[in-house]
Amino acid sequence: MIRTIVKRSAGAAGVLVSIPIAASAAYACNEYNNTPEDQISKHHTIYSIYYQSITNLFMSKLGSMAIRQFHADCKNAVNVNEGLLLNKLLDRCKDTAYGKDHGFADITSREDFRRKHPITTHDHYQSYIDRVYQGEGNVMFPEKPRMIGTTSGTSGSHKQIPVPPLQRNIFFAKGIAITFDALQNGVKHPTNDSLRWPNLQKSCKLMIEPQFTFTQSNIMVGPNSSRPKDNKSLLKLYTTPETAFEVQSENELLFLHALYALMDKNLGFIEANFCNRILNFFVVLDDKWEMLVEAIETGKLPKDLEIREEIRSQLESKLKPNLDRAQELKRIRKNHADVLQNCTKESKDGKPSLARRIWPNLHTILSSETGTFQIYGEKLRQQYIGEDITIYSPLYAATEGLIGVNPDINGKTFVLHPEAMFYEFYDMDETNNDDVIDPQKTLFIEQLEPGKEYEVIITNLTGLYRYRFGDVIRCVGYHHEAPIVEVAYRKGQFLNASRERTSEETFYKALSNTVTADWGLTLKDYTTVEYFLEGNRKPRYIVFVELTDGTNRSQPFERLLTKKEKMQLDKALGIENKTYKVLRNIGRLQPIEVITLRSGTFEKVRQEMISSGVGATQIKQPRVTRNEKLIKILEDGKIS
Repeated sequence: MIRTIVKRSAGAAGVLVSIPIAASAAYACNEYNNTPEDQISKHHTIYSIYYQSITNLFMSKLGSMAIRQFHADCKNAVNVNEGLLLNKLLDRCKDTAYGKDHGFADITSREDFRRKHPITTHDHYQSYIDRVYQGEGNVMFPEKPRMIGTTSGTSGSHKQIPVPPLQRNIFFAKGIAITFDALQNGVKHPTNDSLRWPNLQKSCKLMIEPQFTFTQSNIMVGPNSSRPKDNKSLLKLYTTPETAFEVQSENELLFLHALYALMDKNLGFIEANFCNRILNFFVVLDDKWEMLVEAIETGKLPKDLEIREEIRSQLESKLKPNLDRAQELKRIRKNHADVLQNCTKESKDGKPSLARRIWPNLHTILSSETGTFQIYGEKLRQQYIGEDITIYSPLYAATEGLIGVNPDINGKTFVLHPEAMFYEFYDMDETNNDDVIDPQKTLFIEQLEPGKEYEVIITNLTGLYRYRFGDVIRCVGYHHEAPIVEVAYRKGQFLNASRERTSEETFYKALSNTVTADWGLTLKDYTTVEYFLEGNRKPRYIVFVELTDGTNRSQPFERLLTKKEKMQLDKALGIENKTYKVLRNIGRLQPIEVITLRSGTFEKVRQEMISSGVGATQIKQPRVTRNEKLIKILEDGKIS
């Protein structure tokens, strides 16, 4: 009798389990049957079609809920942000070592918090982080750390920040979900506006598995960014197979990313944290074109591709020769070269892009091109993708966590999310000394003036309170009660030789306009060094530049600039920054020095940054550098 009951119960349970499985399979089958062929990846299997269909359904629902809640939070952003501070940050951590030391239990309002807690920098937390390192619990937050994240070190040394599991949940539910909703409402099919997204196109996601270290208490230490081993199921959504992500060499992995992307004619996205990595991808694709096409044609990887034999064997076992795609790519390359040869400089900007020829249905580059990455977005458009493929910068985020979201795929600004962090701001007009600010003069979320710049001071989930993490934003308006901002610059990434405060944005505008309009060239990359690294001379700016020919952007420009050309940049800086012009006129600043570099110098800088511990996906070319190793590379790359 008991055996019969158990069997019947198991049978009933099996039926109950099979109902949702059957329903989801039917849904996936329906999605496949109703999706046009050109919106289905060439890399799909039956299981990956099922997985992507169900993922799309789940994310569509989650995205819709997330954007509705976001708009509701923004309508009441002042109360929501203070509630986050009191109920989810301070109350959560009041019994931690840090919370007890700083009297969190006695703080009752945001004004009370501002009055009682100091403004902090990373040094303030070092003794607490050391305790986390040693394995002590309940130090900065109550949960066990998921990892200790390392920052990119753009504005100084690499910093280490303990990260709780909750941070990832917030990033996903309030950041990624809103990104999905923005794509769902903003993606347009390149040839048919009536067709919709999400569909069954895959993405080429330029991830690489970072090299981590571990503390004695076995806490992982390294970049806090998306990586292949986070969720292996998600790899089914990408063109690059799981085995390829075992490759640790960045150049070899970029080759494999390019190979599998070229094989998928129906590719929909290319993704990376920052646009410089997207540009590197296209450079590899361009430089290694013949090798890539040969691999597609033969089904064999190049013999000089430096990967382990077991990885090569696994990849080649599934890499089938595709003569048709190889021949198509050869025709694309030849036709594109013919177009380039026959185009004038003026007409070239309007030509069909190489990316569009390779992938007719590629619709979005998902990557940040704001702030320091603007130069790479411009180069992508000029050289590879044209103007009809959207570059969408979805999130304003850092190792410290999610900060803002961009709910419009065609927008370049971010709305500070009231539920992500507690925000304070310091008016940049209030200080002449960047190291000292009045802790009682910080502003709250509703007190910003559009058009003005502010240093952002955050209190977040990782146990950082009233923390100066280095970003300066420009308020451009409000979405209900939540500020809409642009990232103006990183502190330490502006030039201030004699209190003139030339921001990265100002300098880039003057430099890019001069390079194009006056010199007739193309700016490949640049960085600046302040005068004090040049000895005892009077203050001046020194800018190192890699340039290419204005009409043939693949041709490096490698000669010394004339005094007249340098003065054209000096004049342009005076137009963009009136204080600079005044200081030049009264002799407080010397004329700018411009040093041209040999092609490939900035790639050496990038490799040095990677070797120093910066994750390949975190790399941000510093626009002002004080790093002696990087300066040595720049000096060695000078054209003499």
